[in-house]
Amino acid sequence: MTVLSSEARVEKLRAIRASGEAIGSEKLFYKGEPQRFDVFKIDLDHLVYNRHNGRIESEMLTWQFDHVVDEHAYDEVIHKRIADYLWNTNEERNRHTLKDLTAKQQQRPGIVSLDGVIIDGNRRAMLLGKISPRRQFEAVILPDEYHDDEKEIVRLETQYQIGEDSKLDYGPLEKYLKVKRLVRHLGYTVIDVADMMATTKGDVEKWLAIMDLMDDYLEHIGCSGLYTMLKEPSGSSKEGMFVDLHLDIKRLEGGNAPVPWPTGPIDEIDLRTIQFDYIRYGSGLLDAGKDYRRISHEGRGERSFFAKEGIWTKFRDDHRSNVDPLDGDVGDLAAFVAANPHFPSMSDAAMARESEWKAKAGGQLKGNFTKADRDLQLEVDANEPRKLLERAFAALNKVDYTADGFSRDKANGPLVKDINTIVYEMKKRLERAERKA
Repeated sequence: MTVLSSEARVEKLRAIRASGEAIGSEKLFYKGEPQRFDVFKIDLDHLVYNRHNGRIESEMLTWQFDHVVDEHAYDEVIHKRIADYLWNTNEERNRHTLKDLTAKQQQRPGIVSLDGVIIDGNRRAMLLGKISPRRQFEAVILPDEYHDDEKEIVRLETQYQIGEDSKLDYGPLEKYLKVKRLVRHLGYTVIDVADMMATTKGDVEKWLAIMDLMDDYLEHIGCSGLYTMLKEPSGSSKEGMFVDLHLDIKRLEGGNAPVPWPTGPIDEIDLRTIQFDYIRYGSGLLDAGKDYRRISHEGRGERSFFAKEGIWTKFRDDHRSNVDPLDGDVGDLAAFVAANPHFPSMSDAAMARESEWKAKAGGQLKGNFTKADRDLQLEVDANEPRKLLERAFAALNKVDYTADGFSRDKANGPLVKDINTIVYEMKKRLERAERKA
C-alpha cells in the first residue's frame, strides 16, 4: 500500500463528506456535547492507523524510540509495522473476527479524523484489508484533523479505546502509558482522565505513580524509552511487581507499613533500587513467581526482610557488595551497542545485555535472597516452637545414621551430644509443666 499524504487524505475525506452519500448515522459525545454524525464508506487506502492505539502503545513507542522516528512521521513502513502489531496482539481472536467480518461484514462503524487517522476501529480496518476483494471501512468522519484538535480527538479516542472495552482488548501496560500521555503531554486533569476512562480519580493517580515508577526503573537499567523492557522475555508483563512496590512505598510514606524501625528517605531509595534489580531479574526468582514479595510486600504482620532492621541491613549490604558492581561489568546500553553492532535494533541489543546481566547477577540475587529468607523464617518462627520442632524432627528423620559415613565423620559426635542436651532440657521442662498441671 502507498500511504497518501495528509493533504491528499483530507481532500479525499472532505469529498466523501460533501457527497452526502451517507449509509447511516452515529451519535458521539464530542467537544462537550452529544452530536450526531453521518457514517460513510471509505476506501482503506485513504486511511492510516492510529499509532497511539491502546492495544499497541508500548510496542509502538519502543519502536519509535528504537528507530528515532518523529512523532508525526507516517509512511509505508510504519503502516505495516502497526498492522503487524495489531495482528500479533491476539492472533487467535483476530482469526475469529476476520471470519466473522467476512461472513457478516462490519457491524459497528468506526471513527476517523478528517485527515484519515482511525480513532476507533484500527483492528477492524486491519482485518478488512485482509479480505478479498477488500472491503471499504464504514466510519464517522470527524470535521477536524487529528493534530489540529488533538486534545479533543484524544478525549474521544480514550472514551472508545479505554472506557468501553479495556478489560477485553488492552494490555496491562497500556493504561499507564495512556494516563501519562493524557495528563503529562496533553494537560488533562486527573478528574478529566478518570471520567474518560470510566474509572476513579484514585485509580488514575495510582496509575500515574506506577508509570513514574516504571520510567524510573527503565532509567535504572539504562533503557529509558524502551517500554517493551517492562515485559518478561515470555511476553508477560512485569506490572504486578511494580504495583506491589508502589503499594509498599505508599505505605512507608504514609506511616502505615508494618515496619517497626525508623526508616528514612535513604532506606526508601535503597528499597526501590534493590527491588528494581529483582524486577529486572524477573518473576521466576525461586520456585514460586511471587517470592520477591518477601522483600517488602508480605502482608502478614512483619513477615518481610524490610520489616526486620537487622535482616534488611545485611540483605542491603550484601546486595551493594555483590550485585551493584555487576552493572559496571555489562556496561551501559550505548557502550554495549557499540561493542556489539550486529544487533538489528537497540531493543535486541538491550535484551541481549539483560540476558548477560541476569547470567552474572542471578546467583548473587538468589543467594542473598535465600540467606535473608532463612533468617526471616527463623526470626518469625522464634515464638512458634512447635513449627521449629516439626522442622527439626523432619530434618533429623532424613539423617541416615546407619551409614558408615555417619560414624566416620568425627564432627557428628559433638553435634549429636549438643542435640541430645537440648532435647533433654526440653523434656525436663515439659515434665515439670505436667507435674504443676
